[in-house]
Amino acid sequence: MLVNMILVVLAVVFVCANGLSTRLPIKHTNILAHKKPQELPNFPKSPKPSCWGYEANCDTSSRFEPKWPTGCQDDIPAVFYDQGDFGYIRNRLNELDEIQICKQRDATNGSDVRRSSMNCTGRLQFCQAHHLYLDLRHAASRAWPRHPEDVLSTHEVGGNCDVNKDVLLRQNTPNLNGELRAWFSELRHFSDVGAQQCDLFVDKPVVFMKLDQGENMYHHFCDFFNLYISLHLNKSIDFHDDFLVVNWDWSTRKYIDYFDTSWQVFSKHEVVGIQDWFGKRVCVRSAMFSLLPRMVLGLFYNTPLQNHCSGSGMMKSFSDLFLHRMNITQNGPEPGRVRVTFLIRSKKPDYLGKVYRQIMNEAELIQVLKNIPDFDVKGGKYSQDKMSFKEQLTVTHNSDIFIGMHGAGLTHFLFLPPWAVAFELYNCEAKCFRDLARLRGVRHMTWSRGDKMTSHSAREREFDPENHRYWNFSFDPTEFRRLVMDARSYVLSQAGFSHDEF
Repeated sequence: MLVNMILVVLAVVFVCANGLSTRLPIKHTNILAHKKPQELPNFPKSPKPSCWGYEANCDTSSRFEPKWPTGCQDDIPAVFYDQGDFGYIRNRLNELDEIQICKQRDATNGSDVRRSSMNCTGRLQFCQAHHLYLDLRHAASRAWPRHPEDVLSTHEVGGNCDVNKDVLLRQNTPNLNGELRAWFSELRHFSDVGAQQCDLFVDKPVVFMKLDQGENMYHHFCDFFNLYISLHLNKSIDFHDDFLVVNWDWSTRKYIDYFDTSWQVFSKHEVVGIQDWFGKRVCVRSAMFSLLPRMVLGLFYNTPLQNHCSGSGMMKSFSDLFLHRMNITQNGPEPGRVRVTFLIRSKKPDYLGKVYRQIMNEAELIQVLKNIPDFDVKGGKYSQDKMSFKEQLTVTHNSDIFIGMHGAGLTHFLFLPPWAVAFELYNCEAKCFRDLARLRGVRHMTWSRGDKMTSHSAREREFDPENHRYWNFSFDPTEFRRLVMDARSYVLSQAGFSHDEF
């Protein structure tokens, strides 16, 4: 702890004295100073962390969050590290080295497409290309769905390179090529196009993304987290923000994005729509096809995790960077005070006119919290029209206990302080937010006693009547108090101070 404090003080002095702003958290900057000392020659770097964890010469003690994961059994830590930490990146980097779709040729006439290359990970879940050619002249001639399959034919996507068709076609896994799972449908016809003429030359690096639901925090943060991991795969360890994000959405329907301020974490440019390039032949100097939000055995959405383990340095590094660039500060922990946020779900009806996952005795439970003397309670909705996303993050990051019903709003677990408790009041028999809290390294709690809760509106939905996400509930206030007092005890023990017992 003392070493980290000294590092922070020295780093602040360095930044102020040198007028340098890397827009990176201290640990990220320290790793960058080890990897690229020529860029930060005067930075007072600490010996550790000196690497992320996926590098060949990175020992456990030198990596980001060396003590994680915790709570594992036997040899499971190594498995967990490969599933949900920087070991995942190490394995994808190995694939990237091996799967060469487009082999670079020597330049002969100075043309931009003479030095094309493209390497990918398995199933074309991520690709890295140089001097990419896209012929989008046909795209303006008709209407398209958001992510049409097999949309580019031979000679409409490629480069001036030797294309290994056998390697390319081996990445075809028909049941895993869904629109948000892989890039095979878009790149299956990648070919040697020779030295093509282009109507548009894009010199800035480009990141192509197929985006999930922009109105849903859980699904949209699948986009942001996989973009962050893709920057690691691209070896963009300085996380510069001078690149273009291109939304690979071919439709004319407006993409609704409730979290659009989040893009500033990654790029200083507005998101570009692929439709802006329709009708043109486009040459892109450097391109990346980002990891996608719903990959099978992917990250965040379909992550298989070993039970018991907790703590992913990769997830924490994402959270740290996100909070840093959104300028969210921590004002606690505060002696004599436990900050509690009770997230209230929207009562907006669904397309059937129904409202689900409501806490029927919500006011009673909030009063239980307010009756605990050292609790400072905030109860309310994170409504986009009344509270900016930055304001939401500020409340979340300054919560010691965060309580809410299963739903996308619990994605805020990612931004809790390390001593916090993520209390998913009822998980509706799903584990996604438990796993999210585990990846972030904070304690997760949920209701476990069925005899202390009552279901309402159960099985009234004709489709999927047994799915608890389409039910409403009330909870026993005495059992609720017992659980929050358990959460309180944990927070006090982790935050490093104690209150009088009540």
